[in-house]
Amino acid sequence: MRLALKLALVGVLLLLLMIPLLMLYGLVAERQQRGAEVAAEIAQATAGNQTVVGPLLLVEAEQVTEPKRLVTRDGVIGEELEQERTTVQYLVSPDTLHIHNDLRTERRGRSLFQVLLYHDAMRLQGRVTHTVPATESGTTLRPQRAWLVLGLGDNRGLRGLDLKVNGAAASAEPGTRVEWLSAGLHVPVDVAALDRPLAFDWSLQLSGTGWLGWLPVAGETTVETRGDWPHPSFDGRHLPQAPEVREDGFTAAWSVSRLSSRVPQALTRCNVAGGHCAALDEAGFGLRLVEPVDRYLMTDRAMKYALLFLVLVFGAVFLVEALAARPVHFVAYGLTGLALAMFYLLLLSLSEHLGFGPAYAIAATACAGLVAHYLAGVLGGVRRGAAFGLGLLGLYGVLFLLLRSEDYALLVGSLLLFVLLATVMTLTRRLDWANVGLPTPPAFRVPAPGFASPAGEAAAGRGPDTP
Repeated sequence: MRLALKLALVGVLLLLLMIPLLMLYGLVAERQQRGAEVAAEIAQATAGNQTVVGPLLLVEAEQVTEPKRLVTRDGVIGEELEQERTTVQYLVSPDTLHIHNDLRTERRGRSLFQVLLYHDAMRLQGRVTHTVPATESGTTLRPQRAWLVLGLGDNRGLRGLDLKVNGAAASAEPGTRVEWLSAGLHVPVDVAALDRPLAFDWSLQLSGTGWLGWLPVAGETTVETRGDWPHPSFDGRHLPQAPEVREDGFTAAWSVSRLSSRVPQALTRCNVAGGHCAALDEAGFGLRLVEPVDRYLMTDRAMKYALLFLVLVFGAVFLVEALAARPVHFVAYGLTGLALAMFYLLLLSLSEHLGFGPAYAIAATACAGLVAHYLAGVLGGVRRGAAFGLGLLGLYGVLFLLLRSEDYALLVGSLLLFVLLATVMTLTRRLDWANVGLPTPPAFRVPAPGFASPAGEAAAGRGPDTP
């Protein structure tokens, strides 16, 4: 009966300890949200995500349509042509496009939060041949004006332009003159030059935070990128061919043809539709420069194991209590649980100043030492307390490996649980659970001043009636 009651009380205590753990969950989410707000503020003050679209040839043309209509003259029905003139725009994709990128990173911070900012020395080279889109019978297009346009994610990150078209220097104006490309630049082109291919060689400095991507708009698009950040994350519809990631940076290259991207065909539909170009949302590729260890994400992942740690430690204390006949009060369980919960608060606060690795080591050592010191007194032996402390340090070490190695987290966790279960089964294989009993904690009373307790009198060698 006492065994069932003790187990029930320990279970209730576990539920009560979830209250401070849930409060810590909220604190981690709050700090993570604050970090995201600071990143957004820095991006707003510098530049945000960058997606490079182009260069593309934009042509404004007069569309002349000569529809036939039936007319009656002198009682005779005949056909008559009537010209209709409208102004239209169409885009022409480059034949080839080669983009070279040289990335340099910089940390920008505010208070405890930092954001990674990149500076890209970008060079775009290629050739575009003007081709008039197919029209219906009786309709012709007469080019009036033309521009080479380059779409960007955020114009505030644009610096140091050096633009050449057919070997001659060119000047750019802000905006793309394309409705669905809100940010970018455009370079005027002489309409008379459209009779031959246009060769462009553009160099620019582009800064941003977060994403850096490109859209494969040409018949053959190649992108070469190198950077000084050793933790790139490649994403998008196309992945780089044999990227190389080193301690001092990375190199990556993409090669995308018209057949595999279908972006040039989608550009025609986007130009006709106007507004947002949904067909291009998932067609790009690029990279992010990520932090190898996100302290808030790692702390959040560590807290997912908090209940497991409580169950394991409480279970170990309960086994010692049952096997060694050493009573442990309900309050002692609670204080031990609070010490385990304190680990996550220390981890969160220290990681904001020292980084996740050193913070984890300090928090684990401090909490394991506190639990060992406390249980040495509760369980009546330094060896038992030291065993609990070393065991807890071992669990924290395994947890650190789980956090750093996502690929093997399930395997390591499964093996750990199997070993723990096997240990418990081995230690209790001879225990008669039906008749197991827990020792009764000894009563402790403080004698009133001026009166000696019977136990004290017996220890002094006299009875209660001895003068």
